[in-house]
Amino acid sequence: MSRPKNKDEYRQEMAEAFARVLEEKGLSWKKEWRGTGGGTPHNAITKACYRGSNAFWLKLVSAMKGYRDPRWVTMVQIMDNDAKYHPKQKWHLKAGSKATYVEYWYPFDLKAKKALTWEQYKQEIQSGRGEDEFKLSTRYTSVFNASEVEGMPALPVPEETPGIGMDVLVSRLSVGMGVPIYLDGGDKAYYSPHKDEIHLPTPGSFKNNYAFNATALHELSHSTGHPSRLNRPQSDFFGTSQYAYEELVAEMCSCFMGYGLEAEASSEHLDNHKAYVQSWIQAIREKPETLIKAIRDAQGAASYMDWKAGLISEKEYEAEKAHSFEVKVRDIRSRDTAR
Repeated sequence: MSRPKNKDEYRQEMAEAFARVLEEKGLSWKKEWRGTGGGTPHNAITKACYRGSNAFWLKLVSAMKGYRDPRWVTMVQIMDNDAKYHPKQKWHLKAGSKATYVEYWYPFDLKAKKALTWEQYKQEIQSGRGEDEFKLSTRYTSVFNASEVEGMPALPVPEETPGIGMDVLVSRLSVGMGVPIYLDGGDKAYYSPHKDEIHLPTPGSFKNNYAFNATALHELSHSTGHPSRLNRPQSDFFGTSQYAYEELVAEMCSCFMGYGLEAEASSEHLDNHKAYVQSWIQAIREKPETLIKAIRDAQGAASYMDWKAGLISEKEYEAEKAHSFEVKVRDIRSRDTAR
């Protein structure tokens, strides 16, 4: 991808790439997504994790290109002319490497004619200035995967720390979110928005305990959309566009839901939803904003589930919401006029 001219071009490229993956891989894209080595995409120098559409895009690029390293760096960080980032190391970009672009949103002061940080923008608003004195702008920064950079130290092997097993996670989410799980679903697994409850087949109906819990996690992803939680429009009616969209959000949510959990729906569950792949492809190609909205909803659902499972604190959850892409967009209403 060359440097995008604007957000429409950027999102069109992302949507087209995901549509091609869906055409080639169907719903098995999630397995390849996790097969790239796992780990949240992050900057190798600052350690800051990418979020929302940037995290999705970098993970998708990794899956397409076979990158197994979650670290990314800018050209400035690679060159390090001032010996600021890796003073005792010489890094070189491999010949033929191509940049991937991430999107940054920032407030622009129309009066002072300069870009501001989000903290500076908040201070200006608190001082009495009006929102119409600012506009929302974007910039696109090129990044390169660590596997394309010679001289970088190997990816550190994480220390083994006790984690939360899938069965414990599901139990914590059921209690924390107040969503009962009943084992009376026969041969079906589903979440009922009207009753706000999950129905699953008995554990013995699944190939293994993992498949049972992974399916439960998928249905719990749906339950985040209840009006008492994140209030996403939901429909019980199989075959509707709203139902299909909600399935896409749930599929993405389990990818965002703590990458290390390796959670994915069982093959039986995926077979039940293959019909939606074509509708996703059509919707994404016709309106790339559909993909961006699904990413936003999935990221929000995953953060909410992390909180309710006790993986992050309420304060951390609120911080996640405060720094999300969509929250920032709403902070300056309809001001992104120039791209």
